[in-house]
Amino acid sequence: MGALALKTVTKQRDIEHEVGQTLQRLRQERGLIISELASAAQISASMISRIENGSVSPSLGTLQSLADAMGVPLMALFAHTEGSADVHHVRAGEGLVSRRITQGHAHDYFLLGKHGGPGGLFQSARISIAKDQSGTLPSYQHEGYVFLYMIEGEAVYRCGTEDFAMETGDSLSFDAKLPHGFCEIVSDRIEFITTSTRPQ
Repeated sequence: MGALALKTVTKQRDIEHEVGQTLQRLRQERGLIISELASAAQISASMISRIENGSVSPSLGTLQSLADAMGVPLMALFAHTEGSADVHHVRAGEGLVSRRITQGHAHDYFLLGKHGGPGGLFQSARISIAKDQSGTLPSYQHEGYVFLYMIEGEAVYRCGTEDFAMETGDSLSFDAKLPHGFCEIVSDRIEFITTSTRPQ
């Protein structure tokens, strides 16, 4: 093999490796396991694993399916320079519709942003809970920090052993190692934004 051909093959392998690393990062940032992405993109889990390992040269059609499944432009898979970073712009009234289910409770929410990497995990959501459908309100506890802002309504939020009366416009931030969560919804409905961080 000539020097030019060898250089071309080496460059192609470098690109395959970089695309694979970017795919893995984007998938993890969205909290997807390989089988979930495979189902959404209609591509085999083994193929995705091979792409992430840089052991296969995927077609543009395959990469487009993966990008569509993650909600990113195709070129995001080629954004492998050190200066690249994800930016999510969510317009008013939009967001990824999601549902949280715990024992005795369920609520819908809009995921406004989610990022993850060596620096840790970050997530922000806009949540509404109706009093007559609240059931058993869940409690959470994890590493990291939480910020909560009340858009509308009145409720009582518990951090550790302390209760905080929360009204429209109030905010609360705390170390998430404390057991935390709403313990009482006072008004007919509440709506709030919560932002949390966790170490990776």
